[in-house]
Amino acid sequence: MDNMKNLILDKAKERAERFGFKKTTMDEISRDCRISKKTIYDNFADKEDMFRCLVIRECQRAMQLLFAQIAGISDPSEKIVQLIKRSIAYFNEEDFITKVLREDGTDIALSDRSYKEIVDEKVISLIVEIIRDGKKKGAFREVDEEITAYAGLKLFEAFSFGRSGPLRQKNEEYYTKALIDFILNGIIKK
Repeated sequence: MDNMKNLILDKAKERAERFGFKKTTMDEISRDCRISKKTIYDNFADKEDMFRCLVIRECQRAMQLLFAQIAGISDPSEKIVQLIKRSIAYFNEEDFITKVLREDGTDIALSDRSYKEIVDEKVISLIVEIIRDGKKKGAFREVDEEITAYAGLKLFEAFSFGRSGPLRQKNEEYYTKALIDFILNGIIKK
């Protein structure tokens, strides 16, 4: 992505974090960027397209960061443990992406959910590779990698940014430990 697009997306993110998607205008973003509104429209079809690109960019940055942090870990079980722990820590700090992924009625969440599907597919494919590696090394039992990765991702969502209801009464460490225990017991070869 070129510098102009990134500048526009950075300013759009700042505005959306402060005022929400609906209250953020293209005029304000152009003023913040010190560019014409035409320049924004040269880079994005409309406001929805700009925010869709922003969400995808932020999700890709998160994935790159998190998977880079675990890249040097050779033990597949430890890789999953660290991925869960670091992802939960990341989502606790990164409010913008958490609000978007949570889709909890904040006006940052967009009406078109295709970006979420794109992110899910990418994350699942990366988790599949960890599971395959674990099976190859004899650490994980024979499981369907894609279904297991999908289930693990949905469990992660339910225990992290998607958590709601009575489970909020426990602390983050408690949920993280329970999630790790549940997932590992489902895939580790005994």
